[in-house]
Amino acid sequence: MGMSWDKAPSSRLGVSYVFTASGSSQATSTFGTQTYQIRVATTSGAIFLKVGQSGVVADSTSGHVWGTNVVDYVQVTPGQVAALVGSGVVGITEMQ
Repeated sequence: MGMSWDKAPSSRLGVSYVFTASGSSQATSTFGTQTYQIRVATTSGAIFLKVGQSGVVADSTSGHVWGTNVVDYVQVTPGQVAALVGSGVVGITEMQ
């Protein structure tokens, strides 16, 4: 059985990334040494997101889908990156 991290009642905001998603995969920088959770917020379009090691590429056939106007939290490991493809403005924030 896998281990899960519940959303913290309060977390420190770390580095934030804002993307205008397109048909090409875009990635964050490497997550910091204290980042175990990210917040993903979409606005006017759907995206496909993948989390992995540097060089990970998101696409519409293997990424996890986020709909319009969605905010959700994802467990990550320090040193990973997130990559996305889709449409609309997307914010990704490292939670610490």
